[in-house]
Amino acid sequence: MTELCHTGVPRPDFGIRVPERMHPAADRIGEHVLTWAAEFGLAVDAAARARLDAAGFHLAAARILPDAEQADVEVFAQWAVWLFHLDDEQDEGPMGRSPEIVRETYAAIIAITEGQPASAAAPASVAALADLWSRTARGMSAQWRRRIRRHIHDHRDAFLAQITHRQNGTVASPEEYPALRRDDNAMFMYDLVEVAYQTEIPPDLAATNSWTELCAASSDIIAWTNDVVSLPREAALGETTNYIIVLQRATGCDERTALEQVQVHITRRLRDLDDAERAFLTEARSLATTADPDRLHLIVRTVCDMPGAHLAWMFTSGRHR
Repeated sequence: MTELCHTGVPRPDFGIRVPERMHPAADRIGEHVLTWAAEFGLAVDAAARARLDAAGFHLAAARILPDAEQADVEVFAQWAVWLFHLDDEQDEGPMGRSPEIVRETYAAIIAITEGQPASAAAPASVAALADLWSRTARGMSAQWRRRIRRHIHDHRDAFLAQITHRQNGTVASPEEYPALRRDDNAMFMYDLVEVAYQTEIPPDLAATNSWTELCAASSDIIAWTNDVVSLPREAALGETTNYIIVLQRATGCDERTALEQVQVHITRRLRDLDDAERAFLTEARSLATTADPDRLHLIVRTVCDMPGAHLAWMFTSGRHR
């Protein structure tokens, strides 16, 4: 670790290209997202609104989706706010200690994705998702809805696995960790890229190994770089869902050695991401699909750019101070 960003977080050189373009309406997107979060109880007072504003989720969305329509970038940013609200409930609230609350919350979320309304007594996370879902799923196919629903189920299961580790005083093994962290990192955010650009990955392409690997590699890079940046805060809090801590506990190595090992894994996944991009585009050319090829390329490019966009966000976001 050789450089500090202005937040004071050590800044490693991951070798990840950061996309420089930003959506021109980034500031307006931020204002609208803040208003929405306050309306649905995700930022209930001035302090919470200030914290959300400093986190800058709208800036991450604006960098990930510089060419999308403003309203679609706002939806993506709202999903990010909702996701991190759930994450905070797990880390700081009773959800993180109660499998029952997790199951109840996700049962209500899944019910919404199946067309049921939220109850009047629904918690903020459920009420906000009900509003989001009506705007997200409009025009999306049944196949796409099943796919995002499966990823939401996986996200729930990752929460439950983490609770089990907390209750048992255990830590995920190095073999278990990548898949657990990937599901915890919310693979449904990749489904939302299709929404933002109003183009679905055709079912035959969405079922290919190359598409699965493309999204998985992108997510792994995001998750593992996040683990490096957030290590000081998570270690201080006793959080063990972190690749460096997992490797230290499993091998008995020191922190520096574990950090070097994670850097090797990140470098490998960067190569995997490039390979998966080429393989997917080759398959897309060989399969007769109705998808607009320019839009398809835009989605693929966005998936590949997401690690760099996330990295830029981490080093400027107030969430990591």
